[in-house]
Amino acid sequence: MPIKENRRFTPLSAVLLMLLLAAWAGGYVSLPIYFDMCDESYQIMCGWDYRTSVAAPLSAWLTSVIGPLWNFDYFPFRTMGWTLHIIALLIGMLPVWWMSRNINFTLGTGVVSIFLFSMCRGIEWMFNWDSYAVPVLMAVVALCVNYRMRPRWWKIVAMGIACGVLATLRLPSSAAIAIPAVCILLTKGRPRFAGIVALMATYAVCALAIILALYGSIGEFRAMLASNLITSHDTADLFDLYTYMLPMLYLYGMAAGGVFYIIGKTHTGRVRLAKAMALAACAALGFYIFLHAGAVRPNWYFVSPLYIVTEAYLVWKSRGISRVAAIMALMATIFGGLGSNIMIARVVIYPTMPIVLYLIALNTSTRAKAAAFAAIWIPIFVISREYVASMFTEQDKCPVQPPPHELRGVPHMKGMYVGWWDIDRIQRIADRFMPFVNDTAYNTAVMRNIPDDFMFEYMFDSRSPVYPHRWDNDTLMLNRDYTGRFTHWIESSDRPVAVLMVRYVNTVDGPEEDIISEYKARYHTVYTDSEFTIVIADRNPKSIENINNAD
Repeated sequence: MPIKENRRFTPLSAVLLMLLLAAWAGGYVSLPIYFDMCDESYQIMCGWDYRTSVAAPLSAWLTSVIGPLWNFDYFPFRTMGWTLHIIALLIGMLPVWWMSRNINFTLGTGVVSIFLFSMCRGIEWMFNWDSYAVPVLMAVVALCVNYRMRPRWWKIVAMGIACGVLATLRLPSSAAIAIPAVCILLTKGRPRFAGIVALMATYAVCALAIILALYGSIGEFRAMLASNLITSHDTADLFDLYTYMLPMLYLYGMAAGGVFYIIGKTHTGRVRLAKAMALAACAALGFYIFLHAGAVRPNWYFVSPLYIVTEAYLVWKSRGISRVAAIMALMATIFGGLGSNIMIARVVIYPTMPIVLYLIALNTSTRAKAAAFAAIWIPIFVISREYVASMFTEQDKCPVQPPPHELRGVPHMKGMYVGWWDIDRIQRIADRFMPFVNDTAYNTAVMRNIPDDFMFEYMFDSRSPVYPHRWDNDTLMLNRDYTGRFTHWIESSDRPVAVLMVRYVNTVDGPEEDIISEYKARYHTVYTDSEFTIVIADRNPKSIENINNAD
């Protein structure tokens, strides 16, 4: 489909721009709704001590600089995260403008992409390290496309700097240096070897300069890396994760077969529109049913086989700069899921979508082919809608901003709303533990049980003094090294210590009861029930007597 150049701003452009802004604004509506604050609270807390956050040192430093502006509160961070993701999507629209020089078409691709993005609440509503990384990743893609169109040495330097920044924003993103390297190799008329050397040199110097600025020396960074690497992100755990994801290969195979078969059938233009739509709809429906049949996690559509196979198809069918753009988009999507970046791929799909939509339009020569492409994407539309529909229609499962579900007197949670299933538990914990947090006479800490308990450390400004980056799905209360270090810290404290111990939900009689019982016997129990326990360790008997009188 030839896309005619149109640089003039028309009434249609104004309408598309308003739709784009409306889709952008729509995503802010659901930001205050509480979900699982495990990753999000942990990554905000990394701003409290950025030097130990070795997996994303520059992201943690940025959080440490920005956080004090709003007291490290949740809602402003989440708002900033959403805004950064939208900026990444706007950056993804730049290659469409450069290649098409059509205002309306560029705005149209943005409207579709931002609209889908605003509907998807799988992970995009969160603030995390990806919020910083995704715009920079898309800047790398945009620079690559621009370099391929008009090669310049300064663009190679810019790509190297962007990749250096990206690597320090999130270490697994170091692999993204392959995107500009491939772009340079595919660009004729320039010294390719010299270009690769310049790229790698700039990349290394930039990343090294940031590391030295943050840590003072490479030795200091290596020491931090050895002692603060997140445990569940080691090689063995990542291998297990990818092994668990092997069923996705079947989805890729099925998606590839369906896409190539359908597009092949409609390529000649002799297939009628109704038949093309029926073929594509059947393939899409089969994919959707299989996805929800338990073979893979339903919310893992972020590495959507249909999307990535569509990108691969466009690489095969496109030519010239369009092929380079397709390769850049595909590589960005794949590298978005590399290593512990596995979750970033959900977000990367949407910023690359304008490029993919543009290339689909270029490779759609018949109505039948257009119908096939549209129907193939049905699961992407439907699954995106499911998340927002579950929030705004199933009120009994996820209420939207009802005043009764606003936490009272909890730091960092202003403007956030909690679902009915958690409001009572969290509020009761806050009501009983906050007096000790607010009392400067006490040291306070949360003995973590599972990663979700980062939430309580965050809310109470009581980050664990031991294992600050310990991340493991196993119960920490069963880890004697962890509990031993915790006990030693308590016994060494020069002030009374208030300890919050949160149990697993629905496992009241679990093995973690051993350490809870030990602490209740060793220290003064302020409060205990089936969900949490608070104990006070104090060498001064008078303090305990005062607590008893207060009770």
